[in-house]
Amino acid sequence: MSATITFQDLTRLEQLYTAGFHDTFLDNALRKIIARQIARDESDLQRIAESLAQFEQQYGLSTDEFFRRFQAGQLRDTADMMEWNALYKMRERIMARLQILRGVETHE
Repeated sequence: MSATITFQDLTRLEQLYTAGFHDTFLDNALRKIIARQIARDESDLQRIAESLAQFEQQYGLSTDEFFRRFQAGQLRDTADMMEWNALYKMRERIMARLQILRGVETHE
């Protein structure tokens, strides 16, 4: 299923709910879908955290400090640094997605 069709489906659901539609079965199904994605993201986040911790121990830097220095060009583009950078970005994307799924408002 393409992202366009999925977005269109969600838009239709939003319009229904905005118009006052309520259905217990659909409400429960949507909650389960969200809960399942949260569980998957939390599991992925745990695996990423373990990998980040290995890099932090190996190089004696926190991941946040590593990323700041890497972005500033203060570290070489080794395979480890590239992987660490990718893991950092994955962690940030997952954390942002979890905020959305949990209904946490961000003030950026």
